[in-house]
Amino acid sequence: MRKINVYFMSLLLGGMAFSSCTKSEVTENESGIPGEISNVVSFQAQLNAPSRATDTKFDAYDQIGVFAVASSGSNDKGVIANQGNYADNVKYTYDGTKFTSSNGIEIEEDGQEYFYHAVYPYTSAASSTFNFRVQDDQRGDNYTLSDLCTAHTAATSSTLVQLNFSHRLSKVIVNLIGNNWPAGDRLLTIKNAKVNATANLNNLTFTSTSTQGDVICTDNGTNSFKVILPPQTILKDDLFATLQIGNTEYSVSLSNNLELRSGVQAEITLSYNDDKAIVEFVGDINPWDEVDNRFNDVVPADIREKLEKYITIYNGVNPPNVEGIYLVDPFVTVYCEDEGVGGYEPGKLVYSIYIRLSNQNSANNTIDYEHTSVSGSSYSKGEGAFISGSGNNFTAFFNTVGESLDIYTKTALVISGTKSTSGIQNLQYAFIMVEKGDDPNNELMKEGVFRVFKDQDGLSINTSWPSRSIFTPSNAIYDIFSTKK
Repeated sequence: MRKINVYFMSLLLGGMAFSSCTKSEVTENESGIPGEISNVVSFQAQLNAPSRATDTKFDAYDQIGVFAVASSGSNDKGVIANQGNYADNVKYTYDGTKFTSSNGIEIEEDGQEYFYHAVYPYTSAASSTFNFRVQDDQRGDNYTLSDLCTAHTAATSSTLVQLNFSHRLSKVIVNLIGNNWPAGDRLLTIKNAKVNATANLNNLTFTSTSTQGDVICTDNGTNSFKVILPPQTILKDDLFATLQIGNTEYSVSLSNNLELRSGVQAEITLSYNDDKAIVEFVGDINPWDEVDNRFNDVVPADIREKLEKYITIYNGVNPPNVEGIYLVDPFVTVYCEDEGVGGYEPGKLVYSIYIRLSNQNSANNTIDYEHTSVSGSSYSKGEGAFISGSGNNFTAFFNTVGESLDIYTKTALVISGTKSTSGIQNLQYAFIMVEKGDDPNNELMKEGVFRVFKDQDGLSINTSWPSRSIFTPSNAIYDIFSTKK
């Protein structure tokens, strides 16, 4: 069986390409240019803005580790084993033009497909689950060496494969405001922060451990600092940082708790008053990676924070295939933000619904959605929504439009659950009423309100789409969008 070389080619600006090289040296064609060989697999790659280093390109001598998992041809998702994958953590080094290796990955030339997983920065400890520690002093190159990024692909035999890297830890920007600061060189040090994270490449979870340390921030331009930390919550009652100006050190305290999430950037301001440095929060948390961008396209960050108290969000780029039709019955209330003013109390049954999930695209992680209630009182659909997850667990995010009681509805919907052979286990269903049509009698919930429901018996069974409304259960007299009167 002839093998061809995997080669990582780097492009300019937002499309940095990784052309993986080979377990043997890359064979050159007559021109001597490896990239022109027709059977060389190249990987176009990009780092989601803002980028890991200069915001436009990788730097010379940057190193990544690449895993390859051969597809079995069934509905597998390229899960990385602890060892024995087709390729395990192969190191590639950026030479200013491309990522190359003298001992890179060779693949079969017979149409065999492979999943690729990449980690920046390269660490010899990388595996399906490994520990990653940020640098204690993040000035200079140590800032980028603290920015853990990963990329994953669908199975492919193509010679041109896209690798999209995403940031996996948390970024904090601290801006100094005001013009009454004392003169002198400035050094900001985060105190007693959690500095180690456990990374799970299959589940795409990045969780801080108990290891703590002090971390020196790097400059982020005039009167600004930045630092990379594992996800964690820093309490306002704890010492946040010290700011050294000349020979004087100032304690920095928080006005609120600071929640740092995987792949998300937090920006705060630091003001000076009466010999004290006080942190105040400004603006909102800005998305820092593709997953959060796509989630926030559907669910605003402030609503997401509320929803996560009631619904499990499964992260990851390898969700199961959940195409099918399911009956969510019995359908029970978990929480209504408008309880007491039209919403239902926890435990209240509502009309069961049929949901149809279709056109799942494993390369783009998109899926279409449709629902109808068993009473025929409501219907909605959404196309090209984003689905995340790993193993059998998934979360899908939809913008839907439809009708309830003949009134137009537009919602932001989140569905989570676990796929099984019998259907979907532990289905959770949460939505926000984004917009509704003319409703003079207030028959539907108000705009901006969110509600959460679930399948009460824990299994939404496989079924077929109804040609008409089938029944109206006697113990459930309300639709999910309706008001209780």
